[in-house]
Amino acid sequence: MTKWSVAPLLGAVLLSPPAFALQPLDEFVRGARAHNPGNLEARAAGESAAAQAGEALGGALPGVSASAAYTRNQREVSFGGLVVTPRDQRDASVTLTVPLVDLAKFAGIAAARRSAEAAAQRREATALEVEAEVVQGYYQLAADLALADAARKQLEAVRVNLTLASEALAAGTATTLDAERASAEVERQAQQLTAAQLAVTLAARALESRTGVTPDVAALPALEDDLHRERPLADFIGAGASTPLIRAAVATREAAERVSTGQRLSLLPAIGASATQRFTNATGFTGGYKDVWAAGISAVWAFDLSSVFAIQARGADAAAARAREDATRLAAADAIHRTWSTIDADLARGRSARAQAQVSAHAAEIARTRYRSGVASQLDLIQAERDAFSAEATRIQSVADLLNARLQLRLAVGHSPVE
Repeated sequence: MTKWSVAPLLGAVLLSPPAFALQPLDEFVRGARAHNPGNLEARAAGESAAAQAGEALGGALPGVSASAAYTRNQREVSFGGLVVTPRDQRDASVTLTVPLVDLAKFAGIAAARRSAEAAAQRREATALEVEAEVVQGYYQLAADLALADAARKQLEAVRVNLTLASEALAAGTATTLDAERASAEVERQAQQLTAAQLAVTLAARALESRTGVTPDVAALPALEDDLHRERPLADFIGAGASTPLIRAAVATREAAERVSTGQRLSLLPAIGASATQRFTNATGFTGGYKDVWAAGISAVWAFDLSSVFAIQARGADAAAARAREDATRLAAADAIHRTWSTIDADLARGRSARAQAQVSAHAAEIARTRYRSGVASQLDLIQAERDAFSAEATRIQSVADLLNARLQLRLAVGHSPVE
């Protein structure tokens, strides 16, 4: 674990204060852990792999088997006072089997354990992947809510302009064209608001599907960032050298190597011991004893041409697992590099978008004042207000993208945003 933490970042940009309606991000992340189908499937896969490891171990431990039988024979057969086949024959036996030397089976146990560890790591990796989707969905919803609010305010502004244009038309200081342009601008902005509200509805539904938590979109969430730079890329590359996905790839490779080793060891004989206690009333061949026991040691060896090809196949499987491990490491490093570089670009875009929004809003105020004074034309006002709305929309989306990218970077190195 590195010394830096995501806690300050969460406190600054993630957790909405009580005045805002949208729940904090960590509530959605915890909901996804409990309800997301991907997490549930990964959890079941991990439990299955752990059970299979126990199954492999159980196959190498001593085992007990018992059998009982009752036979009704047509006639009783006996020689010299010893019953060979009784009329009502009863037989029972208990056998203890103890594997002594089975190297292939022992290698299989080790492989199963590594597979179980790989499944556990994949479960963690799946949780991080789901959280990455939740983070992106959360900030997209936050951006859509802010965009809808901006569109609503802009609609109110153009309605005021329509009122001014209508009053000026009635006073004879404006043309019918000005009033119609103002009316058309109201309708255009109403369409913008409808589109923004649709985006909110779809984003909220997608977030709920992933987390099982219904977003409260009644009010605007907090959406700000101080535009600080991230730590150097090397810090994140070093921290991401052992993510759950990489550990899963390592464990999978080791499991494949043990399976390959076990396939080669199958060429050696397997040695085992057994002991059987038998109970019977057919005592003709037991010297008159109703209970007898037997114990022994056996060695089993088998070989055919398929064993050679099986060894080659398992070796190829291990080589493929090594290649996949290398690919996973490269992909993890690329993801960290890509996300860190995205943050760097988002910072520049965010500064520019913030400045553009401020300048555009000021220009719209000037245009509005000049229009009311009769100095500027209505086209100047409409264009200035469109520019201001577009700049504000760009600013909102740039902030949401930056906040999302910051957490995506931490997820890429294996850090959950709520830990």
